[in-house]
Amino acid sequence: MSAFTPIGQHHLETDNEGSFWPSFTDIMMVVVLIFLLATSLLIVRNWQLVSELQQSIEAERLAAEMIQSTSQENATLEERLINAEQMNSILRLRILEKDELLRKARDEELKKQQIIIGLNLDKDALTQKIENTQTELSEAQSRIVVISDESDDLSRQLATLKLQLDQQLQLTKASAQELELARAEIAVLNASSEKQQQSINLLEQEKAEYNRQLLTLKGDYEVVKSKYEQLIKPARSAKGKYVAEVYYVKQEGGKVIRFKQPGDGDFQNLTLAQVEKKLDRLKQEKGKDLYVKIIIPKDSGLTYNEAWNFMKNLLDKYDYYYQKPESQPGQE
Repeated sequence: MSAFTPIGQHHLETDNEGSFWPSFTDIMMVVVLIFLLATSLLIVRNWQLVSELQQSIEAERLAAEMIQSTSQENATLEERLINAEQMNSILRLRILEKDELLRKARDEELKKQQIIIGLNLDKDALTQKIENTQTELSEAQSRIVVISDESDDLSRQLATLKLQLDQQLQLTKASAQELELARAEIAVLNASSEKQQQSINLLEQEKAEYNRQLLTLKGDYEVVKSKYEQLIKPARSAKGKYVAEVYYVKQEGGKVIRFKQPGDGDFQNLTLAQVEKKLDRLKQEKGKDLYVKIIIPKDSGLTYNEAWNFMKNLLDKYDYYYQKPESQPGQE
């Protein structure tokens, strides 16, 4: 009977190898927790960003209403119309800036969602491979048990048992190869887990960058608000001034600049150089009485930077309110 002992020993070795799978289950649990944590961070970060943008827009609207109310109490009908158009142009600039930032945030969110979808697909594929490997190992263990149960009839089935033993050895080798493949897949999964951790670290860095950009945006808002208050407090007014109007939009054919001054029947389409030439002449003639009215409609097609740079350039050069004291004698 001692000649049949290796079969039992072979069965015990197979059972011992099955204890490998609980440690792999722990690894899968860690991967799922990492994925859930990354998803939660993305949702919280996007919710905070949208909330802060909405609060910023609401604050701008309240400030605009207060400024409009103050201006209307001290201005004539002509001043209200001109100041309201100027205020609308500046507010449109801020709305353009907010729209650009919100679009960038949405694009980043879409990229993160695509990354998460890809990680989910990889995880599902690895899970399916592991399940297939487990099924094949279970079948091999079942065949080993059947062979062990048939050992009681070895005296009549010795030749058959030898053949079955050879087959079993082949199956054992195949199982060992499958086990090695499974271990290789586990190593790949571990490497994927490290990549996911790197992705989480990258997301945390991007979150810090978004927070920095939000603080910068708040600082820019305070600067613009301060500049706009400077336009209101000294009572920049068109009353008694020589008003030159500049209309600026972007169309399919390119940027369009129109100019109009008192006495003109309608706006003229000019280049920027032509507009500046006319304003130079008016500045020499009117001096501190020249009021430059910049008109940027709601559907101008301009970005925030394009509209703001155009407005600032013309006002700084020609408008009476933005001239330095030395260029305006008698101006406080």
